[in-house]
Amino acid sequence: MPNTETSEIAAESREAEAAQQSNALSLLPDPGLLWQVFRRNILLFFLVVSVVLGLTALFLVIQTPQYLAQASLLIQPSSDPVRTSEPGDPSGIVNADEVDTEIRLISSRLVAERAAALYADRFASPDGDRFTPAEIESLAATMSRATFVARSGQTRVVDIIAESSDPAFAATTANLIAEAYLQSQVEAKTARSESSGEFINARLEELESNAIAAQAALDNYRAARGLVSANGSTNAEMEVSNLNTQLASARAELAEKRGRYNAARSQLSRGSGGADVGAALGSSTVGSLRQQEARVSAELAVLRERYGPLHPERRQAEQELADIRDRIQEEINRVLSNLQAEVQTAQSRVASLEGSRGAALSALQRNGQAQAGLSELEQKAEAAQAIYQSFLQRSQESGALRDSALPDAVISAKAVVPQLPASPNYPLTVLIGLFLALVSGFSAILLAEYLRRGVQTKRDVERRLRLRYAGAIPSLKSTIKGRAPLEAPHDYVCNHPHSLFAEAFRSIRTFLTLSAGTRPRVIAITSALPGEGKTTTSLCLSRTTAADGIRVVLVDADLRRRGASWALEYESETDIYDYLDGTASLNDCLHVDTRTGLHLLGSKSGQEGHRNPLTEGNVRRMFDELREHYDVIIIDTAPILGVAEGRILATEADRVLLVTQWKKTSMRAVEAVSDMLVDANAKITGLALTQVNIKKYASTGDGDVYAYTKKFRGYYVD
Repeated sequence: MPNTETSEIAAESREAEAAQQSNALSLLPDPGLLWQVFRRNILLFFLVVSVVLGLTALFLVIQTPQYLAQASLLIQPSSDPVRTSEPGDPSGIVNADEVDTEIRLISSRLVAERAAALYADRFASPDGDRFTPAEIESLAATMSRATFVARSGQTRVVDIIAESSDPAFAATTANLIAEAYLQSQVEAKTARSESSGEFINARLEELESNAIAAQAALDNYRAARGLVSANGSTNAEMEVSNLNTQLASARAELAEKRGRYNAARSQLSRGSGGADVGAALGSSTVGSLRQQEARVSAELAVLRERYGPLHPERRQAEQELADIRDRIQEEINRVLSNLQAEVQTAQSRVASLEGSRGAALSALQRNGQAQAGLSELEQKAEAAQAIYQSFLQRSQESGALRDSALPDAVISAKAVVPQLPASPNYPLTVLIGLFLALVSGFSAILLAEYLRRGVQTKRDVERRLRLRYAGAIPSLKSTIKGRAPLEAPHDYVCNHPHSLFAEAFRSIRTFLTLSAGTRPRVIAITSALPGEGKTTTSLCLSRTTAADGIRVVLVDADLRRRGASWALEYESETDIYDYLDGTASLNDCLHVDTRTGLHLLGSKSGQEGHRNPLTEGNVRRMFDELREHYDVIIIDTAPILGVAEGRILATEADRVLLVTQWKKTSMRAVEAVSDMLVDANAKITGLALTQVNIKKYASTGDGDVYAYTKKFRGYYVD
């Protein structure tokens, strides 16, 4: 039979282990388990949350509100009334380095001191009088510390941010810093204009004299050497130019006339008599004579046909034709003579122009030698004039800029008095505090669970200790609503048999009697340490069982404490010592509980002798005899870790119920007891948790009835 029960328990253990491995395969944690963990640590959670929120509230209370005010400047070159640079000059383009430079200038102590001076002019000091120099210096330091200057992104906008516990002072500081910076720029530009104006005006008169003297020297030199020019050229250059033009024209004319004359000579040399010379052909006289010649020739031809050679009319016609031809020849000769005369005249004109040109070239050569000196004087005169004009222009510009200097920035936004503090940021701080409180609360739960060493849940029993969970025995106080218990637990189960507390022991009895295997008769109730509710469990379990009409005997085997004997006021002439020694019978050593009919085999006093009566033989004999007279034998043993006879009683019992105090007894102690009992071949049926506060029902797990206490309130009568 023991081997059968052991195999059944081992099979149940394997099933529990398989269920544990199956659950381990789940990817997500069981939400019910998370809720149980939270519920059993809910007081710690709210305590930590309250502490963090309290610290957050304390932080907000002790913090001085700080207000932020912001003014903005747009950095850009001013548009001067007088242009001092060329239109294509890139000096008006502002780059990042220049913006950073302006930021450093705005943040300088000089601007803060100027802003403090402006503040002193417009406002009264805290004592109502005017600001003293020391107060202005202190105010400048305060403004400098309260101001932060930064560039707005990648733009040319510079933000001036002032922080102070006084919102009006923060806005005033930001605006005065911006105003002081603009004034410093205007004053710096005015000072530069005045300084440059004084220098320019001091040199202007001298430069004017130098320019006039250089121009006079140039004019005298040009006049002395005949270099007076018109349209940029000297007289010699103009004369040579005119002669070159005339000479080219004369040469062209000579070539033309010489060509005509040579053509006529060539025709004469061929024996034409000049009749076909172009100049002769173009003569009107020759043309008229040709017409007459043609007419007379025609008349002569008619007369020749009509008359003989000696006919007077024929002879007269022949004479007239000869006269006409002589006159044509004379006219041609005259034309040729004119052509020759024109050639000679053109040659003379060309020779004359060449002579005049040679004289002009000689004069031009002499002027070229003087031109080097003229160029030097012209450069000096131009340089003197340019310098004078530049200084004159700068003098005019400096005067205009001095009277209308503009800063290289404009105020794009003025600071307004803030209505809400920027620091501390109450909504953000509260949110952060709430977040930290929740994180701290859950962290405290995780830490508490990590540091938890006591057996607290059904999961601890089944998965960590690998024992069957017998149930939870509540503390009497937690089952009574609104009042403290006025009677002992073993009396309460008798006075309130239908209470939740009494029902817990019936559930334990059901677990023990209906577990797999043969129906048990001897049930040993033991624990690892003293004070875990082992005796109370034995008493209450015995009384509730006996009250149901079952023959029950309770054996107080904890001879050193005799808790059950004391609780039931054990009275007998003989006790368990006498029974185990064989000097008294069982009936003589029993005490009967009049309220339930429970029989108690106890002791009148603690163990005094050095001999231990709970030997294996005595225990086996006692159990055999008790089985003959009782249906259920409940053994209240001593704590296993401290007293050795407890293992003897557990080994000889049919079932062993291990009890441990909820949340108090360490896991290692229970593991040690479990190992001892297994090594002693004891039949551990399960483990029950005692002194459980069912108001924290989640601490025992949703597998307990106490997770549903509110649903079953109508079934219990306290």
